[in-house]
Amino acid sequence: MSAPLYQNYHVHEEKPDNAHAGLWFDRFFNRYRVNNQDWEIPKPNDHQDAKRDWTKTVSGPVGQDKQLAEYTERQTALVRHLNGRNQRYQTDWHFVTGMGNPHPVENGFSWHPTLGVPYLAGSAVKGLVRAWVENNDDGLPIAEQKERLKRWFGTENKDDVAEQTGGFIFFDAIPDQKPNLLCDIMTPHMGDWYSDGDQGNVDNAIPADWHEPVPIPFLAVKKARLVFGIAPRLPALAEELDAVFDALTNALEWLGAGAKTAAGYGYFSPDANFLHEQEAAFARQAQALAEQRRQATLSPIDKKIEDFLKPIQAAEHDTRLLQALEEGAWQGEDAKVVAQKIKTLMEDAGKWMPDFTGENKKKCKFKQRSQNVLKYLQG
Repeated sequence: MSAPLYQNYHVHEEKPDNAHAGLWFDRFFNRYRVNNQDWEIPKPNDHQDAKRDWTKTVSGPVGQDKQLAEYTERQTALVRHLNGRNQRYQTDWHFVTGMGNPHPVENGFSWHPTLGVPYLAGSAVKGLVRAWVENNDDGLPIAEQKERLKRWFGTENKDDVAEQTGGFIFFDAIPDQKPNLLCDIMTPHMGDWYSDGDQGNVDNAIPADWHEPVPIPFLAVKKARLVFGIAPRLPALAEELDAVFDALTNALEWLGAGAKTAAGYGYFSPDANFLHEQEAAFARQAQALAEQRRQATLSPIDKKIEDFLKPIQAAEHDTRLLQALEEGAWQGEDAKVVAQKIKTLMEDAGKWMPDFTGENKKKCKFKQRSQNVLKYLQG
């Protein structure tokens, strides 16, 4: 009997370079074997562990730095346009999300569908903030807390049918650089109790600590930093954005995100450098946009002059342009435009001296160059 893999697919033992790690991990598990006309996953032994070995195929850095940086730029620009804010948080230790997703290794993982990296969906971020407001906003009177819940999230109780949209948009939290994954191990002593404890009299299913532990591999994030974005739906709610981020920071530091938070997974701390980096990035983007607009106003000859001068040091711009002009690189009206550019450069550098009458050798050279330029301007 064939293994449950895609027809005519040549199965690789390891993940191909630059492949989507999530697609590979979720859809191309290839550690099956055929036993009595049926396929199964081999049980672990001293030599191999199919589930652990498969998990290790996506261990290490995942994703593409360029794609992650571009995604972060687009998302932060959108959030900024909506009068929102972004903040980056770093993992304090390991982080795991999506363990309940179905998978042959028993423990799944949440992957961003296009970027191929672990992430927190915006709905999960919203739920995390709500959990903090519901259980830990002790400084608020009950009536004010209920009003905040309805204003921020749309309902006073999370199980209520929403009568209005929540006041804030919670964006997916995405890494802005490659996160590192690892194959982690849990060793439950009472696996039979968890799986067969409801089957009646099963001796091995008694919940006791003398049972032999069975190592279970699962995929976790070893190190990552996620960029969170939150924006108000209405301008009037912008003044509460700081309070929303305070709730998010407290939730990430004290409640944790994802699975196994009781074991220390999923705790994050804010990255103090992010805001400075973001402002610098926006300044670079504004400068690049201004340069694009300037380039759009240039005439064809001005663009040719700029292209000619790009590889040349600024101190040599006037002399190299004059040399090219005298060699016949430009003719007619273009030659006059180039000559005017040379004159401007020489004036800015204090070299424009067509009427010099002294004997200083250096200034005499400047005089000769100036007069040569005038010939093109007057011709």
